[in-house]
Amino acid sequence: MLVFAFDRDWTVDVNPHPRHDAVPLEWVRHLAHESPHAVYAIGNQTLADEAAIPGVVDVVGRHSDDWAEWLGEKQPDGRYEQFPLRRERLSLIADLHPDADGYVVVDDLDLSDVDGWEHYHAWDFVPAVERGEIHPDLPWVRDPVTDGGLPSSAGVMPANASMLSSFLDEHGDAPGFELTYVDDGVERTQLCHDVSLHAVTLERPSAAPALQCTPLALDSDQFTVRVDAIELLSVVDPPPNLYTAGAETPVEEAIGLRRLADTHPDAVRISSLLALLDREDKDLIRDKDAVQALRRVAMVRPEDCTPAIPILRSLLARDELPARADVVATLRAIGDTDPEAIAPLTDELVPFLQSDVVSVRREATRCIAAIADEYPGDAVDAVPALATIVEDEAGGLQYAVYALSRITREYPEEVKPVAETLGEVILRDSLSDGVRLNATAGLGRIVGEYPSIGVEIVDDVATLFDAGNPKLRNNAIGLIGDVATVHTDVVEPYTEDITALLTVDDTYTRINASGALSRVAEDFPDSVDPVTPTFVELLSDENPLVRENACWALGHLCARDATSVLKDLARGDDNADVRTRASWALAQINNGDQRDE
Repeated sequence: MLVFAFDRDWTVDVNPHPRHDAVPLEWVRHLAHESPHAVYAIGNQTLADEAAIPGVVDVVGRHSDDWAEWLGEKQPDGRYEQFPLRRERLSLIADLHPDADGYVVVDDLDLSDVDGWEHYHAWDFVPAVERGEIHPDLPWVRDPVTDGGLPSSAGVMPANASMLSSFLDEHGDAPGFELTYVDDGVERTQLCHDVSLHAVTLERPSAAPALQCTPLALDSDQFTVRVDAIELLSVVDPPPNLYTAGAETPVEEAIGLRRLADTHPDAVRISSLLALLDREDKDLIRDKDAVQALRRVAMVRPEDCTPAIPILRSLLARDELPARADVVATLRAIGDTDPEAIAPLTDELVPFLQSDVVSVRREATRCIAAIADEYPGDAVDAVPALATIVEDEAGGLQYAVYALSRITREYPEEVKPVAETLGEVILRDSLSDGVRLNATAGLGRIVGEYPSIGVEIVDDVATLFDAGNPKLRNNAIGLIGDVATVHTDVVEPYTEDITALLTVDDTYTRINASGALSRVAEDFPDSVDPVTPTFVELLSDENPLVRENACWALGHLCARDATSVLKDLARGDDNADVRTRASWALAQINNGDQRDE
């Protein structure tokens, strides 16, 4: 909050200075009644009535103990015996607002000597408000304007290269710059797409620091300006039409569209880019700029770029592919929102999974991952190349693992030959939990269909039983459970380790752990028998699958101690499967008792 104190005469427009700007009365009223700021009349008290703001008497009234000192008795003519001086009035006002962010007095008298108050004449106050110097949120603040007439959000008059460097670091993502400088005694203004400090001039002590500038105008060449010749460098946002204005060749048009896509991707016409890329004459420079522009547009408008797919497909087939990474990245951006649109391009994309260029390989892998997510059948042919990326720990590994995992949802047999590769991923502590989760999920689906695949990796997977991530731990025990459907002998040695997971807070881990041990209990009841009390407790678990698995285990163990609870479940459990399995367990126990007799 700010505190404002306004004089009236030669300050507010009800009685303005004959040769200077005045503060509009409406401003005073707005500050007083439509903003959080405090406003007072300190000169001619008529302003207090005109603006409906507190005046000097009101201020003194808030210092009631000092009334006699400042005002005394009211006289027959309506005046008081005495009145605080102008500077005393400011002191009284400041005492009322000790926590204010600032104090501003607007008066034709010079009050700049009053401690704590910032003084303005009206003709200085009005432009200061419009420049945002008083408070940036005031409604009268105008966008600053550069000498060239474009609105500017920031500017600098650099005293040295260090000051200019700091400004450029702060505004490195600016859409454009307007540069005013002196050249042979003549002041010039140039609209620039990009500016940067000239590295060579900074490295040579004998050279004067200079700014390297790329004009927005397509018919202008790059130029340099000495820092000490710069009068003003402003951040501006050039109108979109200026980017291609004056383009005389397709090459120049492509440059302009690429620059426009850098700053205003929403303003780029896709048809203009497609017309450049669909020309019969091949020009690598032109096509590179057009493809780079298309990629930037696709990042924010992927659905609008779908018509570009046939042209992008033809570019993939060219021997000399301009901006190869940008072509593939554009397809990836489209595929992220519409995988069906790029699914037919799988055959063209697979070779790029083996690219030596990291960015190309990564973007191609992301394309295949997007396709595999929705259309795993279209990505099946990419499995060997995806596995190679994982084995080589190459760029795009996380997307390759994701793609393989998604393919296993419908085609586990296609990923079965590279199951060992996914198993190796599980053990890499250096990889993120997300990558390892995808690997365990994919491997789990393969083992679910082909349990024997998991036999060789049980020892490795068991190391995840104490993983900090519950999802990773759950996937691991789920995979072990799948192995146990056929190879309980391989899982039996881990009975004690699995037992520890029966009582963890994670429901899915309890489901998978109880399922795994219930299978082991069938073939190795002696190994699981010590866990009987825990299984009895699990009969009251909140999850019906855990209760059902506990029934399985207790039935295999012929656990007589569980008979009473099993009878209760058989009669009254809410879940039909649990009731059925409890009845089965009771039958198993009864059969066991008969055999013992």
